[in-house]
Amino acid sequence: MNFTPLNEWLSTATLDNIVTERHLANLLGKHPVSVKRAVGRGELPRPVRMFGENCWTAQVLREHLAKRLEQARREAERTERRISSLAS
Repeated sequence: MNFTPLNEWLSTATLDNIVTERHLANLLGKHPVSVKRAVGRGELPRPVRMFGENCWTAQVLREHLAKRLEQARREAERTERRISSLAS
């Protein structure tokens, strides 16, 4: 998966810039249904409805990604500690 378009958008977007589900799908190179499924799996934050469309702000997406990365870091540390204790 190519995250470059999303990264470029997030790096230039102000915190209150809004992205629709269709635009986010386009940035990710995915179908809008895939974005809906990612929301259902918790991979993306829940959207808000505006004018009949699902939307997010750049800030919400950045915060969600930062939170997921922190969770992954903590999980990797726990796994490393478990492996180290088993190897001892």
